[in-house]
Amino acid sequence: MLHHDLQHTSRSSYQGPASPDKKWDFEIGEGGPSSAAIDSDGTIYVGSNDHRLYALKPDGTKKWEFLTGGKVQASPAIDSDGTIYIGSLDNKLYAVKSNGTKKWEFPTGEIVTSCPAIGPDGTIYFGSWDHKLYALKSDGTKKWEFATGAAVSASPAIAADGTIYFGSEETLYALGPDGTKKWEFVTPDGMGSDPTIASDGTIYFGALHNKLYALKPDGTKRWEFATGDMVTSCPAIASDGTIYVGSWDHKLYAVRPDGTRKWEFATEGAVIASLAIASDGTIYFGSGDKKVYAINPDGNRKWEFATEGAVQSSPAIASEGTIYIGSLDNKIYAIGAGRR
Repeated sequence: MLHHDLQHTSRSSYQGPASPDKKWDFEIGEGGPSSAAIDSDGTIYVGSNDHRLYALKPDGTKKWEFLTGGKVQASPAIDSDGTIYIGSLDNKLYAVKSNGTKKWEFPTGEIVTSCPAIGPDGTIYFGSWDHKLYALKSDGTKKWEFATGAAVSASPAIAADGTIYFGSEETLYALGPDGTKKWEFVTPDGMGSDPTIASDGTIYFGALHNKLYALKPDGTKRWEFATGDMVTSCPAIASDGTIYVGSWDHKLYAVRPDGTRKWEFATEGAVIASLAIASDGTIYFGSGDKKVYAINPDGNRKWEFATEGAVQSSPAIASEGTIYIGSLDNKIYAIGAGRR
């Protein structure tokens, strides 16, 4: 799923490619912010602004495509039985079988840009611009809904104790598994990113007023870190606790768990989307400067890969080391042969 796991750590158990060699690219009808998800058999799923969910084989050939009634800007999530869940701007969440046929659809009152989170019991959590977070059973029937005061565009994260964290414009909510509110935290000007949960329960998220926040599990602020522009990139957490986050100020930041800056890496474009951390600590991310970067844990550049469009989606790392990432040049790229 987007951000790799339910806590949104973006930390993979695989290594990425040592060099930025292009294996292939696949042209979709219209690129967008949807990020790829990889199934256990290596199938790559990604949405497109041409109203489709694509399934690609590891060799870059198309397996199938699934047509929705609107642009697909959300990222897919894959259930343990192979079902793919994807939201669309036609106001629906779809459940699609691994053969590309529809299992069911669930209508909401507005567009769906939220990537679903699949709980340990199979419950599917996702938000809609109709101001609600939904919890669905695996058969597509509603368990409950939670009403907010604004659009729920971002993707929920789920803590080890079952607490669901998600943003709705200016507010971060914490809900129990039954949909009851635990607390809320309000930010000036609005939240910019999905939340991330650290192993100690700290919740990290970016804000539109140029800040990275760290909250305690009780909803009180631990610290805030200032950047030079908006933070819409979901924070990623390395195995040593370092928090990596991008900003519209063209930089990737490495922040210590105490909120102090470790280093920063400058690109020539806004770092809008989230990143991925490989098992060896390498950080992979895209930028508005039409490049994908690999950065060592010390902040030095390992390599860069040029695309023909801005990169506003997040990378996914396959088991054999290939990185899949989309670009606004209407292509999905497979980078490097890689290794485990």
